[in-house]
Amino acid sequence: MTTNSRRLTSRDLLRFHMCDDPQVSPDGREVAWVRTWIDAEANSYRSHIFVTGLESGSTRRLTSGPGLDSYPRWSPDGRFIAYLATTPAATSASVAVPHAVAALGSGPQLMVIAASGGKSHPLTNLPGGARFPAWSPDGSRIAITTLVEPQRGLATVGEADPLDEEGNEPLNQFYARYNRDVLVTHRLRWKSDGLGLLGDHFHQIALIPFNENLTGLPAPALLYDGLYDLSPPVWSPDGRHLASTGNLSPNGEALRKSFIYLFPVDGPLPATPLELCSLEEMRSSDLSFSPDGSLLAVCGHDDPVIGHYGTPHLWLITVATGEKRCLTRHVDRALGDYSRNADLRRYGGDDEPRWLPDGSGLLVLLNEAGTVHLNQFDLGSGQMTPRTSGDSVVTAFSMDNTGERVVLLLGDSLNPGDLYLLETNKPGQPRRLTAVNEALLAEVELSPALRFSCESGGVQIEGWVNPPLGREAGQRYPVILYTGGGPGGMRASVFVHEFQLYAAHGYAVINCNTRGNHGYGEPFSAATRGHWGDLDYEDNMAFLRAACTSFDFIDSERMAVAGGSYGGYSAAWIIARHPEFRAAVVDRSLVNRTSQVGTSDIGFLLDQVEFDKKLPWENVATLLERSPLLQVAGVQTPTLVVHSAMDYRCAVEQGEQYYMALKRLGVPTELVRFPNETHELSRSGRPWHRVFRLDKYLDWFRRWL
Repeated sequence: MTTNSRRLTSRDLLRFHMCDDPQVSPDGREVAWVRTWIDAEANSYRSHIFVTGLESGSTRRLTSGPGLDSYPRWSPDGRFIAYLATTPAATSASVAVPHAVAALGSGPQLMVIAASGGKSHPLTNLPGGARFPAWSPDGSRIAITTLVEPQRGLATVGEADPLDEEGNEPLNQFYARYNRDVLVTHRLRWKSDGLGLLGDHFHQIALIPFNENLTGLPAPALLYDGLYDLSPPVWSPDGRHLASTGNLSPNGEALRKSFIYLFPVDGPLPATPLELCSLEEMRSSDLSFSPDGSLLAVCGHDDPVIGHYGTPHLWLITVATGEKRCLTRHVDRALGDYSRNADLRRYGGDDEPRWLPDGSGLLVLLNEAGTVHLNQFDLGSGQMTPRTSGDSVVTAFSMDNTGERVVLLLGDSLNPGDLYLLETNKPGQPRRLTAVNEALLAEVELSPALRFSCESGGVQIEGWVNPPLGREAGQRYPVILYTGGGPGGMRASVFVHEFQLYAAHGYAVINCNTRGNHGYGEPFSAATRGHWGDLDYEDNMAFLRAACTSFDFIDSERMAVAGGSYGGYSAAWIIARHPEFRAAVVDRSLVNRTSQVGTSDIGFLLDQVEFDKKLPWENVATLLERSPLLQVAGVQTPTLVVHSAMDYRCAVEQGEQYYMALKRLGVPTELVRFPNETHELSRSGRPWHRVFRLDKYLDWFRRWL
């Protein structure tokens, strides 16, 4: 246990910095990355692009915008860095009057700056914003994704809305102006948690010409048009094609199945796509061309039933024929970063497979029992060789053109994350490059997360116990079972400010990887498909009981349960069966599966996986049986209900229904309803709302434990 001078507080959240998105320069001399911090006075986040020398370790700030700078990407010759910038002015001034489509005008725009520093230059001014920039191999173009309404195409901010052009008479102008806040849509995916309301806008790909003279806004061009979404694209090594994923079939947005498409970019645009192959479930941003351009690597699986519970394997696609083959069935561990419980992380960075320059293999991230590590996969032998180790998580990585220098974003339960340099041709552990929270971490006492495992239903369940700080021998302390979201993802060895805060206030905090999570093989992750609240519930309770028995500082008479999203579902499920819990928090949960199907942005996709594609009205009895709201009569535990008004993943009506039911039953309860927040409140919501939420949790536990 550390001996630092003070305990962590809820307001310390405002002092943490976050490190994201390492991007190594082509020559391997520097790494560009994103540093994010909180402006408490403005109640907002700020971020700039920084550049660190890999030999010297010296760091310089590259950008200085007033808002959020992100996604730095080096030009192929290393002379420029493209990035995305979101400014407060652009957010407020982009739309003259309220617009029904919330995502318009508030997104980032593409910028470019000389890698040596200087003035930034804008490259886009699009209502749908710019995302996921990717340079062409010759540096003449940058591909982005943007939100587009197909009827309008690539308009620019400030262009007249078609409604404004219907006539010049004052009444027509007023009709247009005062109806812009009305949303009319034909889409199934008409909203998205985080982005907001999309209406009839689709994620499409645009090409932005680049001229190093940096004068004026270049004219963007759509790669493809139509009523379809496309994923962030990747360039072929010869620069003649872009590869992307999506589903261009007439009913494509209703399906989980994705296709890989090849788009020629040398001819007229919009281009005609060539369909290569499909997978039933695909991590859509994982496409990676082999150095000679003959193969595409992608992560996913081809089981039409298992959905997001399936293990994402490594596949190779032959570009000339579309033939696909899976290379890692013998590994049975998810590829990419699936760690999900961190609350001091912005967006991480690139976690997809990366080819070694000689084409002999790929670097991949492998999820294993609560850790995520860089591994090297050899094409010849099929062997997976770990390149990092320890009870930690690699969130993202990037390498230079030689493959000899790899920069990792790595964290653990005592550090939110920093950059590390791994030199592949030298022995030894990665060398630390940054220490963005060094001063704060030096002044607070933290609770090391203790790994712990137990048996449940014939399988081993692993998790962590954060002991209460300041504990005394012979004394017992209340315990909080923090149930996990998903189902899917993986609880991992990551820094969780929330857990550290509870430990600082004298609580033991436990969380575990129940069945339904990745990191332990597909039979483990798929065990809860269609059976929410069965095996995962048993695993949570077994882990809690075992921890109470094994750790003499836990008081089994003073237990609380809390969780968000599916964790909120689990908390509600548990307290309906266990009145011995003295306190509960049900946060951003779903409790009524009949209404969740039609109000969640992904409700129809979950429905396809959980119940073998049965439509809701064909499956009412099962939906009701699996709804904690219908079991609320058994609840006696004082329960705090927390929800966000703009949560489009688990709509706010879910929390409101649960609160009203508890209230009518006379169960002690409170509703904490946050305006203008999404499902991501606890991770990326407005800073002071996040602090308020933590304080309400602490107050509830203090009252009832």
